[in-house]
Amino acid sequence: MRREYNHQVTEHAEHVVEGLPRDLDRFLRDFFPRKRWQSRVQYDHRARRFFLDVTVSDDGLAGDDRFLSLLAYYWRGQRTLLEQSLGLELQCRLFSGEGADLTARLRTAESSYLEDGERNSAMGRELAWLGFRRRLLRDILPRTFLWAAAIAVLVVVFNFSLVTTLLLCMIALVVQALLSSLLAGRAV
Repeated sequence: MRREYNHQVTEHAEHVVEGLPRDLDRFLRDFFPRKRWQSRVQYDHRARRFFLDVTVSDDGLAGDDRFLSLLAYYWRGQRTLLEQSLGLELQCRLFSGEGADLTARLRTAESSYLEDGERNSAMGRELAWLGFRRRLLRDILPRTFLWAAAIAVLVVVFNFSLVTTLLLCMIALVVQALLSSLLAGRAV
């Protein structure tokens, strides 16, 4: 029984830990371009711990308090989750593009959270607001303007009635949703 449990935990732990760079990418990509940083996971067998290694390609990002704060916020959450659910230790290291160890800067950003409990909850609210604002400007508004232009062209140029135009738009949305789900199913 114990061997089976250890095997299940090991498989689950590998899946969770291997997904950390992808999760970090999803977490940071709304705020910083992916080409400015890279991440990977390493396991130290002697110390029996995982390391999330983040390499920044420029000094500007390595000194950006916003980047360091977001990275520290993400790392603290993942570290707590892995310790509580899987009993794994996770540490985060920060390196420059040339290989210099910048982890002390990350520790400074992390310690500012430990000293200020209100800042941690405020960071969550600010992240939600910034993420919504970025999605609004990058996704929602352009799509809204595209649909408004399509409706205007159908009504003004092709003399379709507004009801017919809206019906065509709804059909197009349903077809788009079906194609997206079909393609997403094949990609996985």
